[in-house]
Order: sequence, then C-alpha cells, then structure tokens
Amino acid sequence: MIAFRFFTLFFTVWICTTTAFAVQKIAQNETYRLAFFAPRGEGDPFWGQFIGFMEKATVDLGMELNVEYAEGNLEKMRQQIVSEAKSAERADILVFPNFKKGGETFLKIIEEQQVPAFVVNSGFTEEEIVGEPRGKYKHWIGELLPAEEEVGAMLAESLIEEGLRLRSAENPSHLEMIGITGIVSDYAAIQRTKGLKHIVSSYPKIRLRQIVPANWSDKSAATSFAMLSRRYPKVTLIWSASDVMAQGVIRKAKKGGKIPGKDVLIGGVDWAEAGLQAVRSGEQFISIGGHFLEGGWAV
Repeated sequence: MIAFRFFTLFFTVWICTTTAFAVQKIAQNETYRLAFFAPRGEGDPFWGQFIGFMEKATVDLGMELNVEYAEGNLEKMRQQIVSEAKSAERADILVFPNFKKGGETFLKIIEEQQVPAFVVNSGFTEEEIVGEPRGKYKHWIGELLPAEEEVGAMLAESLIEEGLRLRSAENPSHLEMIGITGIVSDYAAIQRTKGLKHIVSSYPKIRLRQIVPANWSDKSAATSFAMLSRRYPKVTLIWSASDVMAQGVIRKAKKGGKIPGKDVLIGGVDWAEAGLQAVRSGEQFISIGGHFLEGGWAV
C-alpha cells in the first residue's frame, strides 16, 4: 500500500492599501519584490521544495524573490529581517514563518519600519497573544498556514489503523507507540504533537509510551529511536513529525535488526524525496505533505 496524503491549508488575508499597492506596481510594469526568510539552510528537503515552488510563482507573475537562510539560528533570522526592513532598497513585502516563537519580534520590527509582512507555514500558538493580521500589528497583512494539528492526527490514525489491521489475527491486548517530534518551540511540532495525542486518546488499545524532540534532525531521531527502542522493546508504531527524522528511524531500526514496514510501522510528514522513496519501497508506511505549495500560494 502506497500512502501519500495531502495537507489542508488555512489562508487568511486582510486586503489593505499595501496589497492594492502591489497590484498597482504590477499594473505599471514595475517589478514587485519579495523577501523570504527561510529558517534552515539551502538544500533542506522541505524548505527546498517550498522555495522552489515559490520561485516558480514569482517568475510566472513577473516578480523578484530574494531568499535569506537562517541556518536554524533564530538570532540570525532576526538580524536578516532587521537588515532588510531598514534597507533603502528593501523588498515590497517580507515573508517569514514564526520560527522558534520569534514571530512577534519580527512583527515588531516590520511595524517599526512600516514594511508589509506575511506569515507562512508556522503560525502563533495560543500562548502568543498577537491578535489577527491588521490588528495590533497594522503592517502584518495576512497568513497562510497548514492545518498542523489535523496532520498530526491523520498521521497517527493512519499508523494505528494499519497496525491494528496487520495484527488483527493476533488480537493483541494493545500496541505500543512512540512519537518523535521537532523543535519543541516550533509551531509545527507543537500542533502535530497535539494531533497525535488527541487521536491516541480515542484508541484504548494504543499505548503512547513517550514523545521526544529530535530537532528535525535525522541523526537526532536515530539516536532517540535507539534509546526508546531499548526502553520500550515492544514498540511497533513510530510517529515522526517529519520525513527527515523518519529516515533516521528507518536506518537505526535496520541496524538493530528490525524490518521497517514489517516489524515496525513508520510514518512521517513533508513529502521529502527520501520519504517518498521510502514509502514506495515499503520501509515507510505513509508520508503526508503538499504544504510546500503554500510558498507559491502565498505569492
């Protein structure tokens, strides 16, 4: 069974004078310029897809795109946004995620410099009281976000249902599951994990042993899986918040003598190329993705 599933996206835009200005510039054959601030480095499996589609959209629309890479460093991203916002030749709009809960700091910068901004991919948690676009921060014109909690739940449910189906003849009293998530302060990790917990609570036969952060890293995920598999040797379901981390789990499982797809079911998120290949080979049960398209849709 090849399992690829598509994200749901939430799109909220407050139409205002800044968006009207953008339309006017394009109508006058002036080049509209966007600056995107990526939280990771060039070559990142997910952000590479995201930026690639964004670039195609800007080319089709006759716009110019500049990308800055934060290399996983929140302070570096803050400095990049400050530099762009204060530049005499700054972009017409700044686009960024709420990386490591630094989003409100970014909004304060764009508000001070009076440059429009659009939030993508990672939104604000309930604890971050920033209001809605065009509210407290007038120059924050909108946001486009994946339904992360729904995705975490979808991934968990798919793994659980397949696990129960495969072992229906054995009629086990329960199945054991672990979760490997990303950076604990990241919106995606928080929301996807919330979805995992919600679904598990509705399956009395599933025991969620532990959820550990692996910082979106395949190496950290491999280390975490090795530790958890020793602690919980009966685990058969591995929920991973990204395909990159799922690949680390697959490698470590094989090294430990387990057969991914048979002894353990592994699922991930992002439609990363390695994840899709692993799904086709049967080593990864499912990959949920498609949200890289939001880069182009945000344009």
